[in-house]
Amino acid sequence: MPRDEAGMLMNSGGAVNVRRAGLEEGRARDLLILTLAGLALFVWRLGSHDLWPPDEPRFALVAREMWQRADYAVLSLDDRLYTDKPPLFFWAINGFGRLLGGVDEWAARLPSAVAGLLALLLTYWLGASLYERRTGLYGALVFATSVQIVERARWASIDMTLSLFVLSAVVLLWRSWTAPERAPWVVRGAWILMGLATLAKGPVGLLLPLLAVLPAMLLERDLLAVRRVFLPSGIALYLAVTLAWFGIFAHRVGAAFAVQVLVHQNVERYVDAWNSRHPVWYYLWRFPAGFFPWSLAFPWGIAQGYAPEEAHHRRSVTFLVTWIVAILVFFSLSTGKRGVYIIPLYPAASILVGRLLAQAGAPGSTGGRAARRRLLPPLALWIASGAFLAIGLPFLARARFPSLAPVAAIVGLSLLGGGIASCVLVRRRGGAGAPACLAVSAGIALLVVVGAAVPRVNAYQNIKGFAEQVKARLDPGARFATTEQKRDAWVFYTGRFAEPLDTPERVLAYLALPGRRDLLIEEGKLREVRAALPAGVVEILRGRVGSQEYHLLERASAP
Repeated sequence: MPRDEAGMLMNSGGAVNVRRAGLEEGRARDLLILTLAGLALFVWRLGSHDLWPPDEPRFALVAREMWQRADYAVLSLDDRLYTDKPPLFFWAINGFGRLLGGVDEWAARLPSAVAGLLALLLTYWLGASLYERRTGLYGALVFATSVQIVERARWASIDMTLSLFVLSAVVLLWRSWTAPERAPWVVRGAWILMGLATLAKGPVGLLLPLLAVLPAMLLERDLLAVRRVFLPSGIALYLAVTLAWFGIFAHRVGAAFAVQVLVHQNVERYVDAWNSRHPVWYYLWRFPAGFFPWSLAFPWGIAQGYAPEEAHHRRSVTFLVTWIVAILVFFSLSTGKRGVYIIPLYPAASILVGRLLAQAGAPGSTGGRAARRRLLPPLALWIASGAFLAIGLPFLARARFPSLAPVAAIVGLSLLGGGIASCVLVRRRGGAGAPACLAVSAGIALLVVVGAAVPRVNAYQNIKGFAEQVKARLDPGARFATTEQKRDAWVFYTGRFAEPLDTPERVLAYLALPGRRDLLIEEGKLREVRAALPAGVVEILRGRVGSQEYHLLERASAP
């Protein structure tokens, strides 16, 4: 392409082609900002604290046993068959473990952190595709600075990995709708990603992308787009991906048992959950809590999407809103509910809020004045929340964690300062810089939690520290057992197989058997059996883990 005397790019007609160059430069800058933000929020100090029960040590144990047994199809926990989850997340932990020399805190959490970073970049791409670049940027920053996202991107659990594959499939299915000429290959890619999502957490990995996309297509009465989604070759690829593991699993454990596990862990868990049971309105408070602080602006983000000046983006907002509603309804009807289940709707919610921020922060944009008026109520709520947290959090912290009081004050003051600065910018500079102030203040608050609060809580929990003391006192030739609470953490950090003792009767029966044996038991369970302990049982270690006291008992000889 020719250049003028100043070296500027020219098109074939000689006009200066600066718009495209500026757009590419802006995208590169956005990606750099988002990558640095993601690394700071998701990766910084990732392995600096212990694996916290219940999920983290259990998942790390499953991955470590997979490595030790060299069995990547049939999972185990404490040398017992483990059927709660499919294997993909544990494969990922093992992959990072190979790179790092073993399964530790870093290896266990890196799959979630990497998934969070990739989901952040995908949210940017989707927001830019639905609207424009600034909406993608602010939507991605909203996603990255939501409480639930930062927590799960730094947690050794499957939720962020599942969300990445769900989001990737949603992006491709949306692309098949907006670019039908590329639909066959794009849809095939989506079905492969849905297969990987299924290998991460079961058939929900298939249902969630379809729930996110199909309602909008049906509302638009685009039945041709719906038919394109169910491409036979795409479905075949999904079956190939999922059966590559499930077929081996079924062959190893028996087809009837494999189907029973599939039904039990998915259908029965949905219609009659055995834990985390909550009422149908659970997510009416749980979503705002997890999406904080941006839940303060979420209603006005929806209002922005349906504003008259956004009429040319009506399909985009319909897609985002139906995505959110479909997933909320699906999980609200489930008997078992947890806040992490609805993480796959966070990208859609983030883009809606990002659109409000982008319009309010652009003084010369069409509809910018109306968007700034819509931003004022969220700013008032933001300032009020910051003030409440700046006063209330230190007060609550002093009651139980006095050392956290200054940290709590900084968190509240950061949000308060960001809200006030943004309000001033909206009033005096037409909103320019206001969205960035909000995002920076939320990011600072979260980094303060990661850098200052988490280490203090970890010291209070004292899981690894006490486990190392227990390990040093265990008799290598003696049997070892623990009661249920934190069992997986004790097994992971002591490196010893532990027999599970979940009732007082089993505790007493274990201690009454002949031979040397050790038992790690919490104070509450020990009180239940202390009067009936067999002769020869002595306490060799006592320590505090969080608010609970633990005792290591030894039975050195037969009674």
